[in-house]
Amino acid sequence: MNKTILMITMVSTLVLFSTGFAYATSHNTSIFSGAQRYADSNSYKNANYSFSIQPPLNWIVLGNLPSSVANNAIVIFSNNDKSQLATFGIYHRHITPNVIEALNNHTDNDILATIAQEMTAGNNNESQTLMYNGIVDRYNDGVLVSASSATKYASDNSTSLSETRYYFLNNGNQYNLILTSNYTTIDKNSQLFEDSANTFFVSNSSPVPEFPLSAAVLIIGMFSIIVVFRVKGFFRINNSQV
Repeated sequence: MNKTILMITMVSTLVLFSTGFAYATSHNTSIFSGAQRYADSNSYKNANYSFSIQPPLNWIVLGNLPSSVANNAIVIFSNNDKSQLATFGIYHRHITPNVIEALNNHTDNDILATIAQEMTAGNNNESQTLMYNGIVDRYNDGVLVSASSATKYASDNSTSLSETRYYFLNNGNQYNLILTSNYTTIDKNSQLFEDSANTFFVSNSSPVPEFPLSAAVLIIGMFSIIVVFRVKGFFRINNSQV
């Protein structure tokens, strides 16, 4: 069986039962308690959005991006390898108090199911996205959701895999960190992404809003909360070895 077909079949099965595999941990600390020690040494700092991070070694900041990408991303890093391209984007939104209330009042499985629904909402004949893993961690200052997904593109039979961290902060800010990689290098890039994301530190409760508050919240399903930023065209990564 073709590896891609096998992977998508496995992903489909996992999505159906994803809530059963989810687990959550409550931490009596800040989301950024571990990253605080990197605040001074992080090489990328963004004063407007009040965060810093240490990108993966030798990854570069992409410039001259299409407006459809640049308008949504604060910054996008790349491994600068045209044959095995991988990208790592950081996004921000403001969220309303009822979003935080919904996160606190709904189960971890509900949150993951809603994110999975939103990921698949844009599926069509050109591309199919499935979430195959998710974890919810609750902290004193917000909720951190980690999710893995796969996107299959019909036009060139390529598959990209993504790792996403959603930071829903009680102060009304949401940050998304998204890695997109191909199948053959996902293990290596996932580790680089995790190491880098562990240095992600937000220092200010009120970064400058890039959109009006009313436009920053997307009403979804049962509790009106999850916004998933995905840029399909730009991040289409060939997976010819799959």
